Amino acid sequence: MSNQTAIEQASSGARSVDRGSQVGVRLYHTSEPTPCQTVEPSRTRNGQELWFSQFKDRVLAVRACQDCPFIGRCGYNAVAAREEYGVWGGLSLPGDKSDPELLGAAYDYLLAQFERRRHIELPGLPAPAMPSSAVRRRRTSADVHSSAA
Repeated sequence: MSNQTAIEQASSGARSVDRGSQVGVRLYHTSEPTPCQTVEPSRTRNGQELWFSQFKDRVLAVRACQDCPFIGRCGYNAVAAREEYGVWGGLSLPGDKSDPELLGAAYDYLLAQFERRRHIELPGLPAPAMPSSAVRRRRTSADVHSSAA
């Protein structure tokens, strides 16, 4: 990614966010080819992309991510967007049915990875505001009914 492209796409207006609140968060985007944007028959299972596969074959997606020049920013995007599923920044997220501590640990890892790679992926740019790694679960309709009783 050229420095000019990075400057144009930097999240200069980013703020710390919590679940359910994405106001002011600007995600990083790239027009450069990345493993998850390149369609290859070997990266699909029954027509489904590996990055969101329900099967253990997501390990192939994790491996493909390791050489991606966007890996740090991808992890940042996952935390900023409060993603729970799929492979982001070379890490398979545990999903919303898992222990919240696992998702919180994944967010911590992704943010630390972004910070380690920021000077490589976004050279010369100021550090963006980091999204919160705190995990708060969405209330389901069952939670609402049980708390009303």
